[in-house]
Amino acid sequence: MEAPLVGRNRELAQLRAAVVSAAAGSGRLVLVIGPAGIGKTRLTSALADIAADYGVPVAHGHAVDDPGMPALWPWRRLARRVPQLAEPLATDMSTSRDSFSERFRMFAEASDALADASAESGLLVVLEDLHWADRTSLLLLRHVATELARTGPMIVVTMRDESEGPLAEQLPELLRVPEVLTLRLGGLSTADIRFWLDRALPDAGPMADELRTRTDGNPLFVRLLVDAMAGGAAVLADPAAHPEIRRLALAQAGRLDEPVRSVVEAASVIGEQIDFGVLKGVLEMSGTDVARALDAAVAAGVLKLTDNRVAFAHALIRDAVYADLPPSQRMMLHRKVAETLAALESGDSTAGLVATHWRRASGARAAEESMAWARRAARLAMASAAYDDAIRMLEMALDVAGTDRPPGVRAELTLDLARAEFADGRIGPSIDNVSRTVELAQAGNRPDLVGHAALVVHGIGSSPLRETIDRICDVALRSVPEDEIVLRARLHAQRALSALNSGDNETGRNLSAIALELAEQSEDSDAILDGLHARHSTLSSPQFLAERRVLARRAIEVGWVAQAPLATLWGHVWNIDIGFQTGDLDLVDRSLAAVEQVAINRRLPVAWWHLHRCRAARSALVGNFESATESAEAAKEVAIQMGDVSTVGLYHAYLTQIDVLRGAVDDYQARLALMRTAPQIPLVRIFYPYYLAIGGEVDSARAQFEEFRALPDTISLGPRWAGLLHHIGLVAVLLNDTEVADSVYRQFRDLDEYFLCDGGGAVFCPGSVARVLGDMALVCGRHADAVAHYRRAIEMEGKIGARPFVALSKLGLAKSLAELGAADDIAEARTQADAAAKEFRRMDLPGPLRDADVLLAQLVSAGKAVRVLSERESEVAELIAEALSNREIAKRLVLSERTVETHVRSILGKLGFANRTEIAAWALRGG
Repeated sequence: MEAPLVGRNRELAQLRAAVVSAAAGSGRLVLVIGPAGIGKTRLTSALADIAADYGVPVAHGHAVDDPGMPALWPWRRLARRVPQLAEPLATDMSTSRDSFSERFRMFAEASDALADASAESGLLVVLEDLHWADRTSLLLLRHVATELARTGPMIVVTMRDESEGPLAEQLPELLRVPEVLTLRLGGLSTADIRFWLDRALPDAGPMADELRTRTDGNPLFVRLLVDAMAGGAAVLADPAAHPEIRRLALAQAGRLDEPVRSVVEAASVIGEQIDFGVLKGVLEMSGTDVARALDAAVAAGVLKLTDNRVAFAHALIRDAVYADLPPSQRMMLHRKVAETLAALESGDSTAGLVATHWRRASGARAAEESMAWARRAARLAMASAAYDDAIRMLEMALDVAGTDRPPGVRAELTLDLARAEFADGRIGPSIDNVSRTVELAQAGNRPDLVGHAALVVHGIGSSPLRETIDRICDVALRSVPEDEIVLRARLHAQRALSALNSGDNETGRNLSAIALELAEQSEDSDAILDGLHARHSTLSSPQFLAERRVLARRAIEVGWVAQAPLATLWGHVWNIDIGFQTGDLDLVDRSLAAVEQVAINRRLPVAWWHLHRCRAARSALVGNFESATESAEAAKEVAIQMGDVSTVGLYHAYLTQIDVLRGAVDDYQARLALMRTAPQIPLVRIFYPYYLAIGGEVDSARAQFEEFRALPDTISLGPRWAGLLHHIGLVAVLLNDTEVADSVYRQFRDLDEYFLCDGGGAVFCPGSVARVLGDMALVCGRHADAVAHYRRAIEMEGKIGARPFVALSKLGLAKSLAELGAADDIAEARTQADAAAKEFRRMDLPGPLRDADVLLAQLVSAGKAVRVLSERESEVAELIAEALSNREIAKRLVLSERTVETHVRSILGKLGFANRTEIAAWALRGG
């Protein structure tokens, strides 16, 4: 007997409202959460009926409790009813070098497919039992859920409230989806159960209280006990409730005829959801006989039919039947299920299931088959970016392999496991398995595997890991044949990047040159791109501009034929840095347009991230801070979706640069706390003394700055050289450290034709090197030199419209002129400081504005303000400050109105002002 739907009126009302919204094109995520047997599936069945009333089509998918379940299984099942999903879900990411980007693109395409499917009349998607879902399925759900308001479908998810596993990891994110509706189903009340009993057993109403106590209101348990009571069993007399319920579950199956029971037993081995074709193949029965047996089991309440799917009435029944099978029969059935699944055309999509069934089977072939299918399933999982599933399958394959298989075979499995672990972010286990691969490969005389093992872990700055990688690269280069130039090129590129991360820039440059030369000899486009990337990384200093131009052009050429998904991106990204360094904003804009095309065409999140972060830098350079903030926030959102901590960190690096530009921060201690969570490289640590100085803790800032004072003369050219040197100079200015300022000046002196950008990936372009030289010269007391540098900076920055930095250079020039002290210098200092203050006020740069106002006040109070205007012009300016018109001023001073107009024009010209309001403000300040 099907359980009546009682006690769910509130939930049904909420679901009906959501269906109405979905029919109107406004989607929503609904999470139905509760323990086994609480009625989640019954509720979604009623929901499907509601959807039918409103003409909203329904599509189902489900996860299964089987470790061999393929990645994205719930979505692949859903694709049978939503064919638009088939193509995105078929994306193969096994050969991708940027699997996170490929996965993001697949997710975006799947979301668009659902939007298309729901465009006409809405769509209700029901995904059941996602507590068993793989991580990739849940990540896809999270992505799709964030766009439901745009895309339209209503997605209902049923799940148990798990405390661990992929669901526990992703549930907090799902709960944060805008307007998510969460329905946590509890047990039925006594009144609900009494209503149930009145319909099923009219004389049993008084037992409602006891049933509620014994079952905690769980509808499944209530149904099992009510069914038993209907058959005359005195089940409530037994105090052991749960064992009784299990016995009842087996009793239901036990009442079946033997042929039907045999079908149900075979079905229990397949799983909770029963595939008719597989079941027919396992039993070697005709379809008619299998269907007849299933009908009998459904009639007996052991199985159920929902949306043309046959399944066990509940997982507890399936578990009880499966556990009751004799071990030999269970293993034999697993073997038959494995053989049947393997023979199907969908063998790839069920590879994990086949591997698991072979693992539980008997017979001589079982172990070999299990290992082979597990590797096949792992490859499929890697192609779907389901790295945790790949890890699980490969661990199973290695466990099956034991120590009896040849070391070369175990080396291949271990290498695959290391790759999957690294892709999943499990760096420690990955490097351990890399080392184990090397040992096995050497024992099996497989130098090729040693070489490939050395390439697994990359882009990691940890010193112990670098040492391990370097050691493996050395071993590989000694053992890989000389004619394997593609592999040798990639190994040299790996060593170059490792040397770079360790700070050995010269070695990195030498190795990258070897890597690129070998790669060019190989004519392998992907190896060439690896070599170009390594070479460019080692040359990310302003001094190597010419060679970086060549590398960018070559990367664009190779990008058209290379297989790597980011191949067409790098050359354009490198050109953006070149454009910033040379002040060629036309090149920056052309390159941004090219990056945007890559992002649109390839739908790669990393391309969008580069586009947004570079747009932020471009906008900030010219003072368009509103646009810069929008782009920076967009870059952060993409970084979060990619799950790459380093890219999220660069968003905070951008905010830090905005702090520097504004010269003020609301809570410097909060900034310091954030810095402590970042990797403690010098370019991060330099901001400790910076923020302490900004916060007024000068003594602490000096103490923190001590470790940096000798660095300008000792750090070698390489990535971060220019950035670190610039910020050391910045702190030297704050602390008035003339010795360090002089060191920074000497290092930057020959780069005054450039802007501050070095090829390492522009987070921010802080204006011209000439202005930095002016800042350093000013601190060192070389005021005439400072004036020359600032004038050049104003010219350079003015040509590209870098308004914030023109204003900073004008302020620096004003300070330098004031120090020179001549009458003409003081006059120009007033003009430059006024112009800078005006810009700072417009752009809301409080720190520089404060400095400009202080300087202007000092010029007045110290008596250094020589008379810029004639006596008559001064009189006119004072009367303008009194808000008199030209006619009123002419009358007051007994002049013609035309003469007053001439004086006003002269005042505007001498002071560099645009209107009378600025003259009035100047005069009121004591001008």
